[in-house]
Amino acid sequence: MRRVGVIAALGALLATFGKRAAMRRFAMVAGVLSVGTVLGVLAPAAGSTAAWADGPQHVKSSFQFENPQPAGAFCDFNYGEVATVSLDAIIFAGTETDHIAAIVIHTNLDTGFSLTEVDHFTVFTAADGQAKTVGIFWHLRNADGKLVVVQSGQLVISPTGEIVKVTPALNPDKAAVICPALGGQPAI
Repeated sequence: MRRVGVIAALGALLATFGKRAAMRRFAMVAGVLSVGTVLGVLAPAAGSTAAWADGPQHVKSSFQFENPQPAGAFCDFNYGEVATVSLDAIIFAGTETDHIAAIVIHTNLDTGFSLTEVDHFTVFTAADGQAKTVGIFWHLRNADGKLVVVQSGQLVISPTGEIVKVTPALNPDKAAVICPALGGQPAI
């Protein structure tokens, strides 16, 4: 059930930044977390509360998605991304820890230029609903293997969706990071 709180917190983050570009960056995280929402809701229902005394629930899942965007919707060029995401969740009675790994290929569909992103981050959700995400948010390489963008750090969101902390080297605006790296500009 904590996943719902994390998703709501990410949604509030988007409202705080007030940009559609930020929404797209965290849409993947929300998607990852929503996959487990059903598991988070059903796991306690499947057994009694006493079942939690046996220890945490461990859930693993993975999925793929594609996200093409026409010029002007995200970047000033036709943009596409294809991703594979793995989730390893450890769910306790009052808290949850989600280890997320994502491999994303970002492409300027007008030029064919692509960057590959490999991210590893963890979302810790406290009993009060506060969510702390830490890890590598951006790790982009070109086809030659040259590192183009690296951003890591910590993002903390309160139970009400307010940003409590963002480390200085982390830019949560996806378009501001990926569009210039692919040779264009954000559409927004």
